[in-house]
Amino acid sequence: MGSGKYGAISGLIGRMQMMDNISEHLAAVRTTAYKKGKMTFEAKLGEAASGMATKGINYSRTTKEEIDFTPGETGYTGKPLHLAIINDGFFQVLRENGEMGYTRNGGFQMNTLGEMVTSEGLQVLSVEEEPIILPHPDVNINLDGSIYHGDQFVAQIGLYQFEDKSILMRAPNGLFIPKDNTEPELHLEPEMLQKNLESSNVDMMRTMVRMTSNLRTFEATQKVLRIYSDMGAKAAEIGQVQ
Repeated sequence: MGSGKYGAISGLIGRMQMMDNISEHLAAVRTTAYKKGKMTFEAKLGEAASGMATKGINYSRTTKEEIDFTPGETGYTGKPLHLAIINDGFFQVLRENGEMGYTRNGGFQMNTLGEMVTSEGLQVLSVEEEPIILPHPDVNINLDGSIYHGDQFVAQIGLYQFEDKSILMRAPNGLFIPKDNTEPELHLEPEMLQKNLESSNVDMMRTMVRMTSNLRTFEATQKVLRIYSDMGAKAAEIGQVQ
């Protein structure tokens, strides 16, 4: 009975973590270029490696979040410094700690220094990994990220690729960073669309269905846990009578 009760408790914890994940997705439905994640669970069965306290106890636990980098839909905004990446890749920005960060959120703007920055004020970097200084916010940006003000070439925005995206993890300000300091490769065929932004890849309806299903499983697991608790209480009463 202890094994079943422990399994039910771990199931409740897992469903609570899943609900947190779903809530985060729903909150980010309108966040530019947000990437949804999927919680994965690992079953732990009877014989623990130590052969000690957990022997005979079955339970599950969350192991990691798998980020889904499927592109969201592209939408027109009309703002010259808004960019949507059409193909694979990430913009490179300079984080507050001096390290590189990567994002598909192309909602850029020009700060008071003339720098091209993210909405959080982080510098967007060129193919030379240098800050981009804009002469004017109304510029033309070609498909390959080349910026022009009239006939004057300004800079080319850097677009970078990771061969294995599973090494990426979330960082503050909606960025991604590699877990193991892997260096990305400069995209040789970058494609980005000016005056457009990529939307979140969260599907509202599917996420609502997941939430409903998760709630039902949570409630069912709660009932199982109550049964185990009642059985334990009755067993204790019988023991006292004897």
